[in-house]
Amino acid sequence: MKTARKPKDPMTRKALTALRDAVARVVEKHRREGRPLAVWQDGKAVLVPPGELSLVRERPSAYKTRRRPR
Repeated sequence: MKTARKPKDPMTRKALTALRDAVARVVEKHRREGRPLAVWQDGKAVLVPPGELSLVRERPSAYKTRRRPR
């Protein structure tokens, strides 16, 4: 598995940290409340039962960004 590069821009790092924290809070909330969580797996949306939510992990996206022309 490839390791994701760490962004150099401090705002990008803060945004990614905030997104990871938000995902973790949502997963924990669904687990506590016993509700399934909708996630994207293998190109399809699936419901993960509350008992399997500990298996949900965030993986880096496989996309590239374009540089803006100056």
